[in-house]
Amino acid sequence: MAADKTKKGARQPQASRDDVALKLRSDPRKERRYEPKRTPAVVATPVVGLIGSLLLGAGTYLLFLRDEALGSKETLGIGLLVAGVALLVFTLFVGQWPARPIRVGDAGVGIERGGGEIDRIGWYAVTKMSLSQLALTVQSLSTTIVIPLALHRDAAARVLAEARQRIPGKVEDITSTALDSYDEKAGEPMALEPAQVAGQKCKASGKLIAFERDARLCGRCEEIYHKDSVPKRCVTCDARLK
Repeated sequence: MAADKTKKGARQPQASRDDVALKLRSDPRKERRYEPKRTPAVVATPVVGLIGSLLLGAGTYLLFLRDEALGSKETLGIGLLVAGVALLVFTLFVGQWPARPIRVGDAGVGIERGGGEIDRIGWYAVTKMSLSQLALTVQSLSTTIVIPLALHRDAAARVLAEARQRIPGKVEDITSTALDSYDEKAGEPMALEPAQVAGQKCKASGKLIAFERDARLCGRCEEIYHKDSVPKRCVTCDARLK
């Protein structure tokens, strides 16, 4: 009886923080969508560019296209031309243009392009992340996403926070206190479509995944494995796969 009581009262082993459950393709996925901040500089930049274009047009007309009956306007024309060029150069190299919406979640980091297209870098595909005073940069072998801090600070902080949890080895060079606070409620929560796994190859064995039901995903970085070749630890993020 004493032995039975001891056995029942024994503390059960706790799961390690590295323990991550495998995911099926059909498991729900989510992300957050961040609209860029509209700063005064973003609003002013196109206005300055428009004024520069108008001055450039007026200066060109006075110098080259005017009617001789209007008299000599060379000095005014040159002044308008120079001012227009100066404003356009300022707009191109100093002005702050609107950024594109950023998405952060189970599928990794995404940036919206025209026509409803989204360029994504999955967590498993990240090769490097770097942080400067101006932007957070996420790189894969084929894609680079630059997130400007002035317009997307909450999105950048969220990306970095999730990267520290999902792929800590890729952010070791970034100070642990950098962007360590952000608004948890910022961004619009959105449901994600199921991962595209058919036709992919298992990261561990290289085996082709012909049927979606045969795919298993790392619950942390979403690396893809064949159900018959799942390793004990994720090849990409080193999580212990359960």
